[in-house]
Amino acid sequence: MSLLFRCTNECFSVHQSICSDSNPPAEISWFKGRTFVGSGRIYSISKISSDHSGEYKCKSRNEHGEKYSK
Repeated sequence: MSLLFRCTNECFSVHQSICSDSNPPAEISWFKGRTFVGSGRIYSISKISSDHSGEYKCKSRNEHGEKYSK
């Protein structure tokens, strides 16, 4: 999953969650482009502005490997 945010004056907040079923459980990291912006199953942006525009991806990782969202 990849998200593309384009903000207008109508944007107030965004919450995105990812479901990753793995054993052992995966660590989730969120990126805007190549920049790390957060971790955990839920990534939230409050008071969105045009600075938040861009493509967001997540990465799940455990001892068996890692995978980026598409």
